[in-house]
Amino acid sequence: MGVLKPDYDSISRGATDAARHREKIKEAIKRNLPEIISDEAIITRSGDQMVRVPVRGIKSYRFIHRYRDGIQGGFGSGESEEGKVIGKRPKPGNGRPGKPGEEPGVDYLETEIELAELVEMMLDDIGLPNLQRKEIVEAVVTRGWKQDSIEKHGILPRLEKKRTIKEAIKRMEVLVQNLMLRSAREEDECRAALEEADGDFDEALARLLSGSNRQPAAEHGRISGSGGLRIESSDLRFRTIKEDTEYESNAVVIAMMDVSGSMDTMKKYLARSFYFWMTSFLRVIYKRVEIRFIAHTTEARLVDEHQFLHQGESGGTSCYSAYELATNLIDTEYPTRKWNVYPFHFSDGEDWDVDRTVSSLERMLDRGVANFGYGEIQAEHSSSVLMEAYRKKIGLEADRFDNFSFFRGSRGISPVLGVIIRGKPDIYPALRVFLHSGNPGGRG
Repeated sequence: MGVLKPDYDSISRGATDAARHREKIKEAIKRNLPEIISDEAIITRSGDQMVRVPVRGIKSYRFIHRYRDGIQGGFGSGESEEGKVIGKRPKPGNGRPGKPGEEPGVDYLETEIELAELVEMMLDDIGLPNLQRKEIVEAVVTRGWKQDSIEKHGILPRLEKKRTIKEAIKRMEVLVQNLMLRSAREEDECRAALEEADGDFDEALARLLSGSNRQPAAEHGRISGSGGLRIESSDLRFRTIKEDTEYESNAVVIAMMDVSGSMDTMKKYLARSFYFWMTSFLRVIYKRVEIRFIAHTTEARLVDEHQFLHQGESGGTSCYSAYELATNLIDTEYPTRKWNVYPFHFSDGEDWDVDRTVSSLERMLDRGVANFGYGEIQAEHSSSVLMEAYRKKIGLEADRFDNFSFFRGSRGISPVLGVIIRGKPDIYPALRVFLHSGNPGGRG
């Protein structure tokens, strides 16, 4: 039975085509990031590092008919005339209201990608403002041990052998050169005399001057006198080591979220989407950033990340409770003289005691936080109660960032950023406003 030989040209072309296809998928993902990051399947995944993302704007593999003699073949009967209309694509909206549509759907592929790789794509243009370095206290992180210097004294386990041999060779070369200068003899004779004198310069010189040293001769394939290198105590070199430490700025992000009854399922989903991506960014960008989670209704409590992103509650709304708990955390665990503090709060803007909430926020800002970010999730035609209070009493100014409206504190007065989110398309622009290293409201 014959054996088919592999077509290596086809294999190479296949690998090239596959690599090109993967690159086109990445490009399509980057183009569709605002839509992809709000996909519920990603936010609610069960801990897997691989996520499935829909990729629109990329075609599947298809056959392309070849050209022959300038004519593309493989389709048609050949009986049609030039310019004849053989079909029209239906216009969108032809279906009657309430009836099934006739228009074809938009084709898209689903592909798997690692969450870290997706975050890296988003970080091409998103990044947390640079953490301010604290002058008084910084975190000292031990990395292990590293070589500090080379010394002439030390313990044998830290003997630097290569450096020791180099020192011995250098010393021997100096002795040979001096012997040649003072005895007017050849280099080989001087080396032989030095070896016979066991490295003693004066004795080697005396041998050379009296003519009592042996003449160099070939023995066993080498010249006599080029034997083993003598190592003196003065040649020894030892490593010194010290603890390898690194100084890093302390930073804590305090994530607060309204989980009261007025925050319906979609509002909570939008808030959790933002926090999901924010925490993913922080864990990629920084090695040492603490994240504390606060959920509140009329009362605030510290929760773990899983509860924060998945647990639903109900009840009234008192946003000041979250701010007071955050302020207590700052006073007891994260004083701003040692820590860079970044509080974030998401709410629908409804609040039982707006004046008390504003006063609580002002007390938290007085602690010297690096930035405070407030996101208000509004349903259609709803009023912006809390955001309006912040604008008037804290002094927020309207601004735009990449065609997305937001509010920021007066430059140099209040480190506050505010955004209004009305749906999934606003999540990505909100992330850019809060986390972009070049955002006009950031102080990092």
